[in-house]
Amino acid sequence: MPTDATAIAAHAQVLQSDARVLADCAERLRTIGARLEADGLAPRWLREAIDAHLAACTTAAADLTAAAAHLRRYAERARP
Repeated sequence: MPTDATAIAAHAQVLQSDARVLADCAERLRTIGARLEADGLAPRWLREAIDAHLAACTTAAADLTAAAAHLRRYAERARP
């Protein structure tokens, strides 16, 4: 089965775009968490939930960035 390097490279771009969206989300969560911490009014469970979502966004962004890099290298090798 032939490999479509163009389609693979396009998928890598989508993954990298998704990684940027998640990184932006993580940054927004950091800002929200810092504000809540500064105000001192948020319940502990809310801060814990924000921290958990922040960690998930950060991890997912890193995973997608790595996957995109692997796909880009694969696409480069697949080009005739």
